Amino acid sequence: MTGRIDYQIENYRFTELNESPRLTRQWVEVSDECRQAGLGAEARLRLALLNVDYVSSFELPFRLLLVRTPQLIAGLRDELQISQKSATFNGKRFGCVYSLKTDLSTIPDEFRYSLATRIRRVDDTGTAATPFQQIAKETKSPKDRLKLALESGLAVTALDALFWFGSQRIAADIATLRKRGMRIATAETDVSDNLTGTTRRVPLYRLVAAS
Repeated sequence: MTGRIDYQIENYRFTELNESPRLTRQWVEVSDECRQAGLGAEARLRLALLNVDYVSSFELPFRLLLVRTPQLIAGLRDELQISQKSATFNGKRFGCVYSLKTDLSTIPDEFRYSLATRIRRVDDTGTAATPFQQIAKETKSPKDRLKLALESGLAVTALDALFWFGSQRIAADIATLRKRGMRIATAETDVSDNLTGTTRRVPLYRLVAAS
């Protein structure tokens, strides 16, 4: 188990092809407040729902570095009147758009997102970002990337999978790999990042060595 992992984000640009200046401004304001206040995951999500016209299930993990987005949404439904509609992301991924507005007819049905990053990964084992970046070049499927990382002996956090593999729901991918016969151990580790300005515990996965 790794004691702590620091993600030093030097460049992080997540954009939607047709994003309006209004939405861009709203997200900048939300991101700034999250970082300045050091808000936790649920508080970050609540702030976004209250201040952005609409948010998508695809973008929330990337914008707010959320690990368990569906559970967080479910946890806020008793507090907030959240409306939702189905949408398509990058031409092939399906999910939902969430809003506190009741009329969702003006919200698009399709979105195209892109992510550009420069992130340093620092932990006490000396595992940097390089092996994760190399695996990302070998295959495009988030699940295949995760499989390769585990087979190569890497311990993978939810943020590793998000930043370099494009996996928004690593727990679901891990469950699939386990059903295929992979023996994967789960632990937790502390992580910090300068995008949210927080330190918290997240899942850490590694392949169990054959006996």
